[in-house]
Amino acid sequence: MERKLLRVIMAFSVVGLALSTYSLLHHEAFVSGSLCTFNATFNCDIVNRGPYSEIGGVPVALLGLFGYAFMLSAAVLRTRRPTDASLLTFLFLASGGAVAFSLYLTGVEAFVLHAWCIVCVTSQISILTVFVSSCFLRFGKKKSLT
Repeated sequence: MERKLLRVIMAFSVVGLALSTYSLLHHEAFVSGSLCTFNATFNCDIVNRGPYSEIGGVPVALLGLFGYAFMLSAAVLRTRRPTDASLLTFLFLASGGAVAFSLYLTGVEAFVLHAWCIVCVTSQISILTVFVSSCFLRFGKKKSLT
């Protein structure tokens, strides 16, 4: 069961990496954003290039890129070092923090910007999946990787 959950975490981390990369490229104007801009309500330009798209001058998408990379690395390391419990704790804490930040960003989309970014919402679903999987790993019954 643990191996399957680690694969889920790895898969959704890769999805998150791809989404964060696209968002960063869009934020930096390397891609147009037409992929996810449909109207005033579903508009990546408003969300990904607006005043809430950076924290201290650092693009939120770049934070996501690093976050997903660290979680992917931890999941890969756990498959190689199945007795290292600190990796499960790291996955739980990192993905929990990412979910909390994601909830903040969702609130900004819903209550401040009144606009949604489809790429961002998909990333939020991805990090939630990583978090739930890490909860099962961290707090579920302990079984070996075999």
